[in-house]
Amino acid sequence: MTNKNKKISSILEKYKSSFSKDDLSSLENLLSDDLQSKKSYSLFTDGACEFDDDYKPVNAGIGGLLKIDNKIIFSFSENIGIKTNNEAEYLALMKGIEICVERNFLNISIFLDSELVVKQINGDYKVKNDRMSILHKKTHELLSNLKSWKVIHILRDKNIEADELSKEGLSK
Repeated sequence: MTNKNKKISSILEKYKSSFSKDDLSSLENLLSDDLQSKKSYSLFTDGACEFDDDYKPVNAGIGGLLKIDNKIIFSFSENIGIKTNNEAEYLALMKGIEICVERNFLNISIFLDSELVVKQINGDYKVKNDRMSILHKKTHELLSNLKSWKVIHILRDKNIEADELSKEGLSK
């Protein structure tokens, strides 16, 4: 807690009997939102896909988790039906961002092991596929709800937890 926030908390404590329960609750929420918005969180996402013998997608799963200081804040894992691996990567990223926005985690470093998706999101690669273009646009719309973000490529061995969650999604 910053010095400023400690002082505000001290004043609230001193005068809390002067506030209604609703007002006090609102003030405490505003203070905690302010503290939360200054923290930077790490979102890890991944998509998984199963294929038939002809290498056509037959099942896909997504997974992800949000961390701060190596502590998991939330995680998700779900089945998304028949999607390509790249679609699963985008859908996992979108799901992670949606949850962050819903829970007011707005300063995020995002880590993916899909170099293609990272480079498309960061504008290094063009999006040529129509289905991917739609997902790319929706992802940027979701990112616009964040105060700050960056998308970073990591190697698969640094994304093991999200990878396991996406594989769990395959069986749901």
